[in-house]
Amino acid sequence: MARYPRVKCPVCGGVYAGAPTSAYGMVSVHDHKRSRRALVLCEGSMTRVPAVDAAGRQEELPGTKKAGHADPTLF
Repeated sequence: MARYPRVKCPVCGGVYAGAPTSAYGMVSVHDHKRSRRALVLCEGSMTRVPAVDAAGRQEELPGTKKAGHADPTLF
């Protein structure tokens, strides 16, 4: 099961899931409230932020250098 990368909200500073967007390298901060009992969402909900942590979560493909195989050749 895939998980969304965790990103920091630019308004309240909390760490929440970053949902994918149509913009390359950006994620949307998941909807959240400033406090548990509040009825209003935080102003930072669904804002686009850079997905700097997402690259660290990418898995290596089989047959790459880290797997101990040589680079594929054209012929």
